[in-house]
Amino acid sequence: MKNEDTIILGGGLAGLSAAYHLKSGYVLFEKNSEIGGMARSIYKDGYIFDYDGHLLHFRNEYTFNLVSELLNGNLAPHKRNSWIYSKGIFTRYPFQANFYGLPNSVVKDCLMGLIKARFLSLSHLNSNGNFENWIIKTFGEGIANHFMLPYNRKFWTIEPKELTCEWLDGFVPVPDLEDTVTGAISDNTKPYGYNSRFWYPVKGGISELVNGFSDRIRNAHVNKKAVTIDQHRKEVVFEDVTIKKFKNMVTTMPLPELANILVDMPSDVKLAFSMLKWTSIYVLNIGIKSDNLTERHWVYYPEESVIFYRVGFPTSFSTDVAPEGRTSIYAEIAYSDAKKIDKDALVSRTIHDLKKCGIILEESDVKICLPIDIKYGYALYDSNRQHAVQVIKNYLEKFGIYTIGRYGSWKYMSMEDVILEGKKIAENISGAMEPTRAKARGSLGGILSGHIPSAP
Repeated sequence: MKNEDTIILGGGLAGLSAAYHLKSGYVLFEKNSEIGGMARSIYKDGYIFDYDGHLLHFRNEYTFNLVSELLNGNLAPHKRNSWIYSKGIFTRYPFQANFYGLPNSVVKDCLMGLIKARFLSLSHLNSNGNFENWIIKTFGEGIANHFMLPYNRKFWTIEPKELTCEWLDGFVPVPDLEDTVTGAISDNTKPYGYNSRFWYPVKGGISELVNGFSDRIRNAHVNKKAVTIDQHRKEVVFEDVTIKKFKNMVTTMPLPELANILVDMPSDVKLAFSMLKWTSIYVLNIGIKSDNLTERHWVYYPEESVIFYRVGFPTSFSTDVAPEGRTSIYAEIAYSDAKKIDKDALVSRTIHDLKKCGIILEESDVKICLPIDIKYGYALYDSNRQHAVQVIKNYLEKFGIYTIGRYGSWKYMSMEDVILEGKKIAENISGAMEPTRAKARGSLGGILSGHIPSAP
């Protein structure tokens, strides 16, 4: 039984980033036959399908430089071209700044609601901990009722009033009133939000980033599923009956899965694990007989009459992900314990709605259909989440066990956020174990900021 300095469980972006930044003194174990986690791509019949829509957004110079280096120039910028389909009409994203083309009654509702929200007191609404109230206080009842509430209800699968506002952090754009008025009377192309520009590999899918990391790390092993973690003895047992001891552990596995393999936990920690809730995502990747489907990158669908909440068009930003004369799309459907779906009928229903929305002309246009069922899609930010996660992390860190990544931290995170979290935990572990070396490179340890090249 070998003693390892740091064991990393999970070979997704968070685990790969932790390994890359640790540089030595670690061993990484991945339960699947290949590393990459949710950042994997599937190559089939000339198509490249990512597990779900994965695009790179950068707010941080360090991450941009790192990803550029890992991809060795195989990275192209794009100016976002995203839309919303409601009331039978396409409007630009974000809805709260783009009413142009909607029925006059809808435009009036949205503008008057926004004006009342900005200039009249809505003190009876307490936005602390309540996403629905935040929406109404920020945008007014028109925008809330025509888009924000139905879309978020469809996406999160629960009522927005059951969600806290902890996850926002710039993910929901808040345009000023002048921009919103402009977007009501004209086609407003002003960019908003953290994803107004994005980057994607020129060749290959998002797994090219995984390959960039894996080419630069050592001691990574696949087909190694952890089945028991004895945090008290600091041992992990794998499905192949091998046992490893550790000083530190970094785990990226979903917290509910982690709860199933830890031993002898106190009752308050077990209770905290039981409080965690999530949505699941059913993704249908489709190859289509067409060479010019759309120039749009993705479209949001807030209305319940359409089963998917978003459809993306990878061939609109990469000509390498489909054979010549073909295009590809992905349709995303959210479900949870609060909102069940009939998986047996999901493919036919999705194709039916794609045709109803004009995305495909005939069912015979579908040449390949690859469904992917993602159990852990998004952590639900209900009133229990923050306390539960803190209890879990405080307990595990007593044993040198650190949970990171979207599912390990149980957070709504971008790919950049995940990479930076892997970097941060690596620096914390290295700093604790090697204070002299950590001090020498301290000038590089912080998160850098600065100019990032603009998308076209």
